[in-house]
Amino acid sequence: MSPTRRRKCSNLVSELTQGWKDMEKENHKTPSNSMDTEDSGFLERDEKKQEEREKSEKQEVTEEYSPVRIKRPSTTLVNKDVDEAKKINLLAKKHGPVGNLKSRWQNWAEQHTVTQKLNPFSENFDYSMSMATRLHKGDEGYGRPKEGTKTAERAKRAEAHIHREISDMCFIIRTMEDPGPDGKIRVNFGQLFDRYVRISDKVVGILMRARKHGKLHFEGEMLWQGRDDHVVITLLE
Repeated sequence: MSPTRRRKCSNLVSELTQGWKDMEKENHKTPSNSMDTEDSGFLERDEKKQEEREKSEKQEVTEEYSPVRIKRPSTTLVNKDVDEAKKINLLAKKHGPVGNLKSRWQNWAEQHTVTQKLNPFSENFDYSMSMATRLHKGDEGYGRPKEGTKTAERAKRAEAHIHREISDMCFIIRTMEDPGPDGKIRVNFGQLFDRYVRISDKVVGILMRARKHGKLHFEGEMLWQGRDDHVVITLLE
């Protein structure tokens, strides 16, 4: 390229750059006021938004950490609740399986300690207590086992068996002789012994029990075979 062309090109470039600079200066001068106002408006909005955010954050913090007021129930309601809870506990102890087992075990333990104190063969035998609680002749239950025990059950079964044997003996006596003029049946002990010994070997014992219950009558305390064969036995029924 020739020096003249270079010179022309550099002049054109310098003119163009100067023109652009002048245009930029004019543009900056005219909208400066509007831009300043817009910037100030944006700043005020940002400040307001920030203040609102800070207020909302403070409110949230106060709501989160504000003390909770607990309403205390009245004394009457509390007493009612306590009474109901006590009733429920008592019913559960009475009707619950664990409560029943516990109460039964406690009752059994108490009864066992008392029986051991009254048992003369026990190490815990209490002589003064046994003398104070013993029954005397004529008292109810004297000479009988305690109700509800196995001994009482065995006694009841034995008594029922004896009554059956007494009724059998009375039936045998009725079949042996006819009634007399007074309507009573009489037999000798020897005859009854020979007949009834085939049924039971407890002839004398059953006769004594029958006389005790008022079923028949004979003289003497004890009857012996051979010696008392002539003794008359009278059926009272």
